[in-house]
Amino acid sequence: MDRTNTRSTGTVHFRLIIVSAISFFLGLQFSHLTALFQTDFSAGGLIDSHATEYMTWAPDEIEYVEKESNQEYHTPSKPGRRNRKPPPRYHDSNYTKESFEPLPWSLPKPSSTRYQTSEEFMAGYIALKRKHNIPLPWEQDKYKEDKVRLPRPIIGLNFPKSATTTMSKYFTCGGITSCHTYVEDDRIGICMMENHLADKPPMEGCNTERTEDGVIEPVEVIFDIGLQGPPCYYASLHEGGLDNIAKHYPEGTIMLVTRNATKWFNSFEGWGGILKAWGQRSCGFDGSLEGEGMEYWNDLYMSNRSKRKYWLDFYEAHTQKIREFALKHLSLTYVEVELENDKMAEQLELYTGVKQSCVQVCHPGPHWIRKHDT
Repeated sequence: MDRTNTRSTGTVHFRLIIVSAISFFLGLQFSHLTALFQTDFSAGGLIDSHATEYMTWAPDEIEYVEKESNQEYHTPSKPGRRNRKPPPRYHDSNYTKESFEPLPWSLPKPSSTRYQTSEEFMAGYIALKRKHNIPLPWEQDKYKEDKVRLPRPIIGLNFPKSATTTMSKYFTCGGITSCHTYVEDDRIGICMMENHLADKPPMEGCNTERTEDGVIEPVEVIFDIGLQGPPCYYASLHEGGLDNIAKHYPEGTIMLVTRNATKWFNSFEGWGGILKAWGQRSCGFDGSLEGEGMEYWNDLYMSNRSKRKYWLDFYEAHTQKIREFALKHLSLTYVEVELENDKMAEQLELYTGVKQSCVQVCHPGPHWIRKHDT
């Protein structure tokens, strides 16, 4: 009898120890998760040590997650449910895979322009403008007293994961209204797409932003203006997108921050499955669409099993297309810099007049932090 009681008591004690250990472990995990979710990931919200750890993997839109998550939309409403406010004019819930057909796009075959560095291309571009007696804004007196020495609007054509947030924050630091991904009526890319298809100015209807004080201000700079869909739209890729910019803003500014293609791909590849949307689902960037030049890109896509080389060529062809467009539309101002160039901030200050230190506002990454000891 005593042996039975002793054995039962030992079993109870052993179970209590196991339960206590599991509870302790779960408590540690909960504490860690709580601390993680309380971290402020917004631009400027991380101290440098945290910036090094987190901002290398964070997607360009992470600072806008809170804005989106606080909105409640419905499509459509159901009887008996609490009515929620309708989605904004340019919200992506207005589109579905069934209602949106991928738009025709184009990229050029390789030329010598593709393989120039940004410095080399800008030197030739500036020389061409001078040859045609077209003044450079950063050398004109009328812009010297302006906060930014570039004509407006300034439209950034960088692909995602190519410093779109960094550049948007750069111009905000310079004192003008700059928007990334969203404006007051939601997605910039949807607004630009609808205007393009309707032959309207690209920023019509998405050219204002409400400040934290509730003041409506005109938007002067936009970055991260594409989306993978549905709907899928990039002004620099889809047919007529760049032409629509030049038509309505012939004296505006287009900008491009380039990045080492391999580093871009490594950053881009794991970002939310976007390559699947680009490749087949919403965009048809695999060359599977009908149209001139698509056979070349589809053959290239199908011949690369891993697809890595395809997307490297795709990225570099995108840079080439924008450069060739800038050379043919000299009334526009074009500015290009390389993210990995040690002189990037210096070059930006030359072209824009915005101080170099503004490039650091968004913690571009560990390389920049180490280099500037910040």
